[in-house]
Amino acid sequence: MSSPTRQILARHRPSGHTGRGDRYLAELAQDLRRLLAQKQRTFAHDSCRLPEADLNELAALLVELGEDLHNDIGLWRALESFNRSCFGQALPLTTRAAGPAAGSVFDRDRTQHFLWGLWSSFKPDLLVSPTHTDLRALAEAASSFLAERFPRLPQDSGVGHFLGSPNRYGWDVKRKLVWLGTHSYLFRLLYPAYVAEHGAQATVATTDDFICQACTCWSGLGAIDILAGALDLPDADRATLRGWYERHAAFFRVLSRQDQGGQTETIEVRNLINDQSYTVRMDMPDCPFRSGGVIFGSLVPWRGEWYWSGEQRQWPDLSPAAEADVRKRMLQESSAITYRYCPERAELARKSIARHYARFQAYYGNDLVVFPDGLSAAAAEQKKMTQEWEAAPPEVVAQFMKASGLTRPCPAMHFPKGFLDCDQGVGCFFNPDEGEEFMQEFDPVLSGFKKRGVGLTPVELERIRQFMESPAISPAFVQRLVRDHGAESVGVTYAIKDFQAETDLSFLLRRHKGHFYRRRYPTLALVSDAG
Repeated sequence: MSSPTRQILARHRPSGHTGRGDRYLAELAQDLRRLLAQKQRTFAHDSCRLPEADLNELAALLVELGEDLHNDIGLWRALESFNRSCFGQALPLTTRAAGPAAGSVFDRDRTQHFLWGLWSSFKPDLLVSPTHTDLRALAEAASSFLAERFPRLPQDSGVGHFLGSPNRYGWDVKRKLVWLGTHSYLFRLLYPAYVAEHGAQATVATTDDFICQACTCWSGLGAIDILAGALDLPDADRATLRGWYERHAAFFRVLSRQDQGGQTETIEVRNLINDQSYTVRMDMPDCPFRSGGVIFGSLVPWRGEWYWSGEQRQWPDLSPAAEADVRKRMLQESSAITYRYCPERAELARKSIARHYARFQAYYGNDLVVFPDGLSAAAAEQKKMTQEWEAAPPEVVAQFMKASGLTRPCPAMHFPKGFLDCDQGVGCFFNPDEGEEFMQEFDPVLSGFKKRGVGLTPVELERIRQFMESPAISPAFVQRLVRDHGAESVGVTYAIKDFQAETDLSFLLRRHKGHFYRRRYPTLALVSDAG
């Protein structure tokens, strides 16, 4: 019977590609697993020790990291390259040095940064310092092992051959992206956690969302970013791949097909939302998409053509009235998606947010307001909106009511019960680029920041961590508090020694809020002209 580490490695190799060094990896992983088990018995803290199954996984992951470094496959190199360009450091928080010295491939700090990045996948409820003594001891043992054993292996890897294969068509790249996001040592622990959080099933749609959209603990980068940095591509192709998070999701009508020799080479489709045409590469026999039919799906570009990304669903032919209704509903209900390919509407929405921001500032006298509880926040927001409706020209109100299907002006605002029941303060910040953001239980966040890292209570530490890691709270909101009260309490929250606000805070914000650093679109829906 094969060992658990051998099974793990075999399960995650890219099919159809082998290298002369592959046959040695399982033995290395087994030996490393025994070393890790011995080393963790000396840990100062029992909480950092891993059970047997996790040790098997960790050994396999470390060996795959070693394979990447030994063969210069480029995955870890892509991460360090980004870190240097963004933070001036290859391994933020782990070391203050610019990066490992030349020739020190299996550097201890590099291994420790990898372990720290992984640790929340093994111990989600345990926050460990990036310089934790137990992680440092484990990194020392693992890096010494990799440095001793890998130089004996041939520099020939199946993963390297797979990623080095041609990238002529979009599906060539997509095949690598799917493997990277679901099987590689960087992402395969993150992928099931994402699936569990977004539906609990590894569907085609969920997988496509993860590999194209998810920003991860690796400096906020996603699979598309790492792959773009690792592949041998022209700069234009790298930029295209990094932009695949902006998939064009819409209803498309098939205008024509290009068939040759019993195979459909391309189809021409029209986006029913913005009337844009796309040439979609198919290269498939028995293509199910017929001229005149309607498809709901997502498209991504590659070298002048478009490719389906994720699932596609065929719809019955839509009448002109049904097409207009679909367009109206999608513009209203999926505005953040449609703004990707409706730039004029996105600009209108941004101008609308700017007007809302000015009114917020005029009403409250500030861009950040703290309410004592949820009921007070809801009442203040309702009163502000009522005054705005009363001040608006009657014809504008009438147009808005008609477009929104309202029966009376200034409808009641609806807040979740948990928001209304909050009695520990509510922070309301108007981000001029995003709109209003609310943070419940804001009092301990604010009091914790005001202490500037001295004498924080467990509740304050926990609330600051929630504030930092909430996907709904923008970096601008965090920076707003830092501007008034400093960032020292953030460093204490994450147990970072010698915390340096400029670089360390920037890294933490990228790590936990990476989606805010991609191109953003207003969440505000335009309804007055959606028909």
